[in-house]
Amino acid sequence: MLLAPILALALAAQGPGALAPAPPAAATSPPAATPAMLPLTVQFDQTSKITGRTYRIYVSKPVAPPPKAGYPVLYVLDADMAFPIAAGQVMLGSLGGRSPALVVGIGYPNTLATMVLRGRDLTPSKPDAASLATGGPTAKADDYGGADDFHRFMIEELRPVIAATNAVDPANSSLMGYSLGGLFALHVLFHHPDAYRTFVAGSPSIWWNGREVLKGEAAFTEAVRAGKAAPRLLITSDSWEQAEDSPDIPASGNGRAPALVQMNAARMVDNARELAARLKAVKGGAGYEVRYALFPEETHQTGIPASTSRGVAFVVHP
Repeated sequence: MLLAPILALALAAQGPGALAPAPPAAATSPPAATPAMLPLTVQFDQTSKITGRTYRIYVSKPVAPPPKAGYPVLYVLDADMAFPIAAGQVMLGSLGGRSPALVVGIGYPNTLATMVLRGRDLTPSKPDAASLATGGPTAKADDYGGADDFHRFMIEELRPVIAATNAVDPANSSLMGYSLGGLFALHVLFHHPDAYRTFVAGSPSIWWNGREVLKGEAAFTEAVRAGKAAPRLLITSDSWEQAEDSPDIPASGNGRAPALVQMNAARMVDNARELAARLKAVKGGAGYEVRYALFPEETHQTGIPASTSRGVAFVVHP
């Protein structure tokens, strides 16, 4: 038992104050806090004459000079969630020698109203009863169905502002959306395939209004076969969006059965995978490309970073 003698000798060597408690640390004032800012990013608010709503626009500018044709532009929906991820990925890639790109995020000044406002802007039509029920007990039909006007805002009002203040390539812009944003991306793809060079539909809500968005698929595929459209498309989904052992599904109790019914009706993974397979099988002209990615053990929420990161790789670093 040598531990006690050794400890006694060590304390004696340190002097009589060795066992005295340390004096309390002096109280300090917390540092002054300021709003967080993303590097190389500016923001402004833009009110649309088309939708009547005000949008918060974020723009991440590359350090590298623009290519001869101008910067490619990536438009990111639901900016409060996805823009910081996309901007960070693009910036890291450009620092590593990859092509620079301008990243534009579209959000809302009132973040607390985002869920209602995005419902209006990202859905193509008024909801049927089943779709309206997913919005909760306070949802109203007038809170949905403004996708066409929102598309016009982005093309007719936002795009000219971005082009007037940045050196951009008008032939190389991309649209990235997730969930209802993915639904919006597919709606624009089917009806305005030339609006963007590249589309990223992350975990798209194809289930909306009884898969109404797919009504535009046939005309789109005919345009691709005829060589009238040749966009690039990435569709993603998350394995736990359609799995009985998903963390989003109650393991037991009264909530499990209705959650399973809703999950099976939505068919988030199957709808996305089947659509990607059909579009990939279409024989299109030069430049037409369709890819699909399934992220294992990701839910509809945790899949946002995964889809955004993969989308940036598809858009900027193919």
